[in-house]
Order: sequence, then structure tokens, then C-alpha cells
Amino acid sequence: MDDRAARRTGYSLTLPDSLLESPAMQRACAERNFSEIFRLVNRRTGSSYADMAAAVGKMTSSRIGDVIRGVRGIRGHTVIERIADGFGIPGEMLGLPERPWERGTPATVDVSTGSGPSVARVQDEEFSVRADHEHTNITSIDLMMVATLRQQVQALDDRYSTEPSMALIAEVGRHLGQVVHWQSYATTYSVRRDLCAAMAETSTLMGQLVWDASGRTDHKTARTYFDQAVWAAKELRDPVAEGLALLRTSYVALYGEKDPENGLQLTRQVTETVKGASPALSGLAVLHSAEAHAMLQQRRECEKALRDAERHLEQVDSVDAGAFGRLAGSCYLSLADTARAQAVLEGTIREVHEGSKSQAITLGNLSLALIRQRKVDEAVGTLGRAIDIVEGHRGGGGLNLIFQAGRELQSWHEVSGVRDLNDRLFGLIASV
Repeated sequence: MDDRAARRTGYSLTLPDSLLESPAMQRACAERNFSEIFRLVNRRTGSSYADMAAAVGKMTSSRIGDVIRGVRGIRGHTVIERIADGFGIPGEMLGLPERPWERGTPATVDVSTGSGPSVARVQDEEFSVRADHEHTNITSIDLMMVATLRQQVQALDDRYSTEPSMALIAEVGRHLGQVVHWQSYATTYSVRRDLCAAMAETSTLMGQLVWDASGRTDHKTARTYFDQAVWAAKELRDPVAEGLALLRTSYVALYGEKDPENGLQLTRQVTETVKGASPALSGLAVLHSAEAHAMLQQRRECEKALRDAERHLEQVDSVDAGAFGRLAGSCYLSLADTARAQAVLEGTIREVHEGSKSQAITLGNLSLALIRQRKVDEAVGTLGRAIDIVEGHRGGGGLNLIFQAGRELQSWHEVSGVRDLNDRLFGLIASV
């Protein structure tokens, strides 16, 4: 064990000196280009997204992927410190003070969270105290307060994929109210700019939560929040934040309002907005345009869009294969090519995060593909897995597909497995 690794006893990942001393890593750290830093760690050390997330702490593998693709950024000071400590990057390389482990006094780290619980509690308490102070002393709002709030919103966003949206709405709403209040009184350009960024991020998340918690039925409220996010992103002149809010609006059009024409118009708007700024968002927008074409029964245009999306996503080192497969499978399902949909979706299940809302949607669509091929026993088993997941997080997309699959299974209502599923579906309806 080298000296640096020995000093970092208790941390889960230490980068080799050869990587730290490489020009690419030194340049990425000097620029605080965390997309490139994560990409280099992934490529040069073979660490998985899960390994990297565990090393940083309070971060999910999906967020690691988002940062690499340019969909999300890293701004919070404490998050940057956790990255330095988690990867063993000297503080000087990231413009931070010397880290405790560099002085030969390794910090005590809870590897399950990446941070001591007392530190997190103190930070939360400090934020609450300062937030209360800022509410009554509004001239003292500073960048650190805004950065802390944004960090907490990002942590809530990380929880979205596996937790009930209803459980997160109140806390996100409180943060959004704080941002709105601060915006009325911010006096410096830098604080106003960061508040616009916080507004875009928090409004986008709030729109997601409201729409998901409503079972993807409250389109009006969700659109209101997404419109607010678009406004803030335009004020900020941030095409990525604007594109993300527009992309979420296209989901409402496609999967809630069942309006593929409007959805197609929105996905094209996303592509134009983020052109040259985010290959990842461009790819996701084109991918959802493929879904719109499939809903319109335009097979040729759909398959062309799928190929174009794949080319966009190849521009980033980490392609969100789970999203591509999930959407491609859904496209073929809409086009009534159920055998191909089954093949794509079965290959995708292994790529999506276990127990996530995305996995429930993938399993729901796979259930429909199996039912429409009259593969009842396989469909029953797959739908049972989907119900297991949805019982935990009540994701609106998964719920809708599960109930649709349940209705389509009623032609085989005498089959014992189908009767058992019906009992579970009734219980799910009651709990929702």
C-alpha cells in the first residue's frame, strides 16, 4: 500500500498516481470538469458507476452517469470535497484546502453513506438555522446558502428513481418556496444567477414529482412547473437546463396527454435548444421522437430516429443503454412488433437500476409484449415482478402499465396465476 493510500484508510477508492499525474486528469481537475474526471476514473481504473457513487457518498450510480453525459453538473462545495476524499485527489488539484488525509490524519468515514452521520446532521441543522436567518435578514443571502440548497435538491432528485414521489413533494416544495422568496431580494448578479439555476432545477424536479404522484394525470400542474423551469433557464441562458425541462414536458404530451404530434414538436425543440451543448440530451430527445413516430404508426421515421439517437449517444462515453432499450422496446410495442419488443426489453432489464421506476416501466412493457403473444405464464411472472417494484415506490408510469397489462390478461381470468395477480392488483388499487 503506498503512502497516500495508507493515509486514506477508511475511504473506498484511491486513484493510482499514474492517473492523478496524467495531463488529462490534471487539466480536468484544474477546470473542475467533473464529467471528464468521472469519465477518466471509469475508463482508467475500471471502477463501475456504483463503485464511484459509493466512494463519493450520498450519490447514486445514475447521477454519476448523468454527470458524465453532461445532463447534470457538480456545484456544491461539500460534494466537491467528497469527490476529493472519495477518489484521493489532493485538495490543491481541485482548488480546495489540504484534505485531512493529506496531513496523515484520515477522517472517520461511514462507507455506507460516504460521510459521518454527525457531519450530515450538523450541515442540515446549519442550513436550517441560516435559512431561517436569511428569511428575516434577506440582505445577507450568499452563494454558499444557494449552493447548499441546490445540493439538497440534487439529493432529493437522486431519490426520485426509487422512492414514492409523494414522500418527496413537501420537501422539494419547501426548497422551491425558499428560492422564490430569495429571488425577490437578491441584489448581486452572482446570487441572482445561482438562484435562477436553483429555480430551474427545483421546478423541473417538482414537475416530475407532481406528475408522477398523480399517476401521470395532473398534466396542467406539471406543465406549470416545467414552464417555470424553462423561464428560469432562459434567464440563466442555460440551454441544458432549458432542454431538460422541455424534455420533461414532452413526456407529459407523449405519455400523459397521448398527443404524439405535440410530443414530437417538443422533442424537436429540445434538439434545437441543446444543439452543441449536450449530446446526451440530444440523444434522449431524438429517442423520444422515435416513440412519437411509433405512436403515429410511422415505422420508417421511428427506426430512423432510433438510429439517429444511437449516433447521438455514441458521442458520450457512457450511453444510457437502459433508457435506449426501454424506449426502443416501447416503440416496437406501439408498432405491434411484439416479438422484437420482447427481445429488446428482456435485454434491457439487466441494464436498468434494480427496483427503480425505470425497471418497473420496462417490466410493464415486457408484460404487454408477452400477453400480446399469448405467452400467459411468462407474462404472469413478469407482471408479478413489476408489481413487487411498484409496491415500493408507486411510480405513475409503472402503475399505468401494470393496470393496462392486468386488463389485457382478463381473457385468461380462469388461470390460477391470473387470479392471484388480480388479487394483488386490487390491493395495489386500494393502497394507491
